[in-house]
Amino acid sequence: MRNRQLAYLCFFIIVAFSTSSYAIKSLEDILVGGVYRMVLSTGDDLEGIVYSKTDTSLVLDCKGRPYTFLGSLISEFKLIAEPSLKKNDSESKPVAEIFTYESLQLNQPLGMTLDVRMKSGQTFRGSLVSIDSEFIKLNVDKSTIPIAQTVVEQIMSIPVVKTAAQTDAVKTQSPKVYDTLIVKSSETDSLGQAVPNKILAGNITSEDNNGVTFLTIDNARGSYPFDHIVRVFRHTQENPETDLIRRYALPLICPPGMMLVDVPPGKAKRPFFKICIDKYEYPNKQGVVPQVNISFNDAQKLCKEQGKRLCMAEEWQWACSGIEGFSYSYGWNFDKTVCNIDTRLPEASGSRNKCIGKFGAMDMTGNVFEWVNVDAGIPAAMGGPLSKCQTLSPGESGDAKPQTGFRCCRGNGE
Repeated sequence: MRNRQLAYLCFFIIVAFSTSSYAIKSLEDILVGGVYRMVLSTGDDLEGIVYSKTDTSLVLDCKGRPYTFLGSLISEFKLIAEPSLKKNDSESKPVAEIFTYESLQLNQPLGMTLDVRMKSGQTFRGSLVSIDSEFIKLNVDKSTIPIAQTVVEQIMSIPVVKTAAQTDAVKTQSPKVYDTLIVKSSETDSLGQAVPNKILAGNITSEDNNGVTFLTIDNARGSYPFDHIVRVFRHTQENPETDLIRRYALPLICPPGMMLVDVPPGKAKRPFFKICIDKYEYPNKQGVVPQVNISFNDAQKLCKEQGKRLCMAEEWQWACSGIEGFSYSYGWNFDKTVCNIDTRLPEASGSRNKCIGKFGAMDMTGNVFEWVNVDAGIPAAMGGPLSKCQTLSPGESGDAKPQTGFRCCRGNGE
């Protein structure tokens, strides 16, 4: 009788456990098309539909935003709704596709949104600009990022879901969108002084490792090597002459506690801007442990109260990496002794005086993760233990997380 009671007890424990969230063991347990709640080791708590999966990763659609991540990041998951069995589901829902480098090079699907995961574990998401036997180039937030074939581990397409309203809107809108080149001028005026840089509007018709071929809006075609190009603006309606360049030219004096980040024009595939950034993580005081468990929205409010704003991801990246583009704030190579890499316990700001970037900001690749703003107010996090200056982690809901704080920025006219 006692053995039977123990058997019943074990049965009830197993049933109760199987109906709650549980630790991930294998992606085989996850059903494509099912609605899941997933808790990641990064602290993110996601809910969405599983579009596709491989042996090691999956694509989760969270309210129309596809999110790709490794299965090893999943701490817990719970099935909320079974996959729909409608006949036309497979026809109506786009599915992510895994490419080999060679097959992508053969097909050349320019403009396709891709997740390119490197052997280091870092993933870049952007639209395909070009691919050859040496490099795949992605347009990430209007900047072209070259990734060598030798470091690419996986390439995955990102499915795009469009509602009927979005499809109709695309049909009715026809904005004139051009590429813009800012090109160094070798000419001089009548006094022998250098002529200002040329600004060309039109379309890039082809591109290789040496430069671009450009067709202007008045149908003048020319080839421009990268060492003659100051900046490339892709698919934009902005006027760089009257906006970005003029804003950059304005003087900017940073208040106490903030450092000047000056990334000048002149190098291809790099943005140019001038901003002030907090020296330390909020509350921006040396010797004080940074505040965490702050939501993305609360971080924005706290910055606004100081007459500042959250840093944009691009600003944060270059403030961390310097104009050299370092992988870590202190250099190219990882050194576990320079910054705080303990994922459990934040240290007081400025505790490690070698954990400093070229512009003077402390603890950017170490200590706590920091909220940043992506285009259209999308929350994301950068920095933190073991991360590189270029690592961008989706913030999804923007909810407070135990290891995430922030620092603030301010630019001209703000």
